Amino acid sequence: MSILSRVSEALNPRHLAVQWTREGRVSGLLRAILHELPTDSDGTVALEVDGQAMFEAPFRADAAGKANLTIHTHLLQNGPRKLRVRTRHGDDARATSIEVRVDNDGALAAKVREALSAQGVPLAFLGDCDASYYADAGLKSWVDAPDAAERVEAMLADGRIDASEAGMLLRFLRDGFVILDQALPEAMLSAADSALDDAVAAGYQGYELGSSQRLEQMHVAYPAIRDIWLHAPVHRFLSLVFDAPSQPCQSLVYVFGSQQDAHQDTIHLTPFPAGQMCGVWFALEDVREGSGELMVYPGSHRFPRVYMKDVGAAKVRNGDWSEFGEKVVGRWAQLLGESGIQPMPYMARRGDILVWHENLMHAGSIRRDKSLSRRSVVTHNFASGAVVYYDSSGDVGYVHDVEPAV
Repeated sequence: MSILSRVSEALNPRHLAVQWTREGRVSGLLRAILHELPTDSDGTVALEVDGQAMFEAPFRADAAGKANLTIHTHLLQNGPRKLRVRTRHGDDARATSIEVRVDNDGALAAKVREALSAQGVPLAFLGDCDASYYADAGLKSWVDAPDAAERVEAMLADGRIDASEAGMLLRFLRDGFVILDQALPEAMLSAADSALDDAVAAGYQGYELGSSQRLEQMHVAYPAIRDIWLHAPVHRFLSLVFDAPSQPCQSLVYVFGSQQDAHQDTIHLTPFPAGQMCGVWFALEDVREGSGELMVYPGSHRFPRVYMKDVGAAKVRNGDWSEFGEKVVGRWAQLLGESGIQPMPYMARRGDILVWHENLMHAGSIRRDKSLSRRSVVTHNFASGAVVYYDSSGDVGYVHDVEPAV
């Protein structure tokens, strides 16, 4: 290529094919999934923010011609920003731009920004999301602090919470889970029953009656499930746990028990700071013995958190959970064995709402009577302002900007 051609391509690079995980308003982690890249040579990738060079690194696309560039938007100033990503492989120069509005607002986001900056966490990185980026950043949720019970007492004394909320918070701190004092109204339960009946009849996501398959993201297609997903009393309690507004991540609906091995959610739905995610279980019917009851391990939320890096496990790819099962599930089993904590069946009544700490060990027991259903809705929720990712897969997490339903 001539010098003139090189200059022309530098000034007018080819279009870089990119899929962004979010557009418009962005917060937390933002990923640019680069497509259609050369696979036979090394290259460089660079990020510009408002025309200023902020990141550059060598890289090589995978066999499919893809690469991931992930941005910690906490480390950008809030407000309108123009992001430009450039790649170069020899004479092959490509670029693309996007205009976004960075909105990492609130006290928690400010603490996260300060912690990431203090520990030198990079603005951008290539490859997988991983807990190693946050190992030394030092933030903890107040619920994991030694003085958490005293904090609840102070919140009650100054009128921020009432006696019912104080009692629920103290049980949550002690056991790692709590059944909320206020159950789901019967009207919401009936509407959810109808929605689930319709989904089963329609074969939603290929569901076959009798299986332990979970129905994912039903809140998108069924308003009755969305109402549960956004149930205001739940998000009020979660906002107390998080000391920040609560944002829902996903919904999972079950007709029968999951039969899932004992596990922590931390490794799958991973927040920074740790402690800023909770699961919620809504019972759509009375749980019966032998139906594959949810099992909880009281106090196990105080176990060490297990991340992929801690056990030397590679990220899960293409649905292959074999190494995960050997190393991660093996480590969980070791922790349970050493602790002596025994599982407790959660014999919920219709309408009961269970909230659990992200690090609580819990499981779905064996369905001894496969004729018995165990209809339920499960949601996972993060604190607004947290970094959200999935350590098991290395993917960027996603939360929804919504107002809880009354």
